[in-house]
Amino acid sequence: MTSAPTTNEPIESIASLGRIALTMQSSFLGFFAHAGFLNALVDSGVRPAKIAGASSGSLVAAAYACGLEGDALREFILNRKLQRAFREWQIPLRGPAVFGAYFGHGLINGHRAIRYLRDTLPTDRIESTPNAELSIGVTNLTRGERQVKTHGEVAPFVIASCAVTPVIRSQEIDGEFYVDGGFTDDEPHAQWINDPEVDTIIIHRIRFEGGSAPALTKRTNFLSCWAAVHQIVADEMNELRIEKAKAAGKKLIIHETITPRPKLIATRKRAASNYQNAYDHCLATLPIAELGELDPRIASKPKI
Repeated sequence: MTSAPTTNEPIESIASLGRIALTMQSSFLGFFAHAGFLNALVDSGVRPAKIAGASSGSLVAAAYACGLEGDALREFILNRKLQRAFREWQIPLRGPAVFGAYFGHGLINGHRAIRYLRDTLPTDRIESTPNAELSIGVTNLTRGERQVKTHGEVAPFVIASCAVTPVIRSQEIDGEFYVDGGFTDDEPHAQWINDPEVDTIIIHRIRFEGGSAPALTKRTNFLSCWAAVHQIVADEMNELRIEKAKAAGKKLIIHETITPRPKLIATRKRAASNYQNAYDHCLATLPIAELGELDPRIASKPKI
């Protein structure tokens, strides 16, 4: 199953988009490309009134909705402290228990990352974000369903949306357990299909150079097999949701940014490169005529 087509009809003006909602797909360490794409939109005058994301997309969506944009959003995403917030000294001790299926289901408990987001993001409640109405995609294990959170504390639900076991354990929030929103809905936008306040839905996807997954062999690890199966299911579900959105009269813009496959620890140089690539690619290829007529100060924005 291939991803939904990304060919879009040319759009004459930003004004013709009407009220815009943006969703950002889950992607392994896709924070940098999502941030570059989002800043390019905002710099060119395309400001989403509603924003959503799953996994890495939820972190960038939350940062923007909470008030970070432009240089502030770029520095937040590129700051090495963000990556370090996911490093815990107990990881080597948890490894044998987690992978031996003896105790626990994640090497990282996420508490340090939650504290970092609480200290860094300028808004702490999902329902109080100033830049855009925020939705965070999560998978509720307790209830056995996909959910889009529009109320609650930002930091715990962002980490829950990023919780891919066995790397990050499921997050308990108000007595219920949550894992990565990408497991059940990797580009959450179904909540806008019948929303009269949304005219256009923009979907940002991240694809890796050489394909969405490395070639599988008999020596491939279980995570790569899982990722391949997940992508097949996710692509099929996304196509169904996109068709429903079109039937409901929504304009759809599906934009893909292709980046090098990230490593577990991204250097600042690689992170900055992925950010800038997404920024430039958005301005060059998004099918909105006015993006080609930018203020020269934006078009010539210095590289990082």
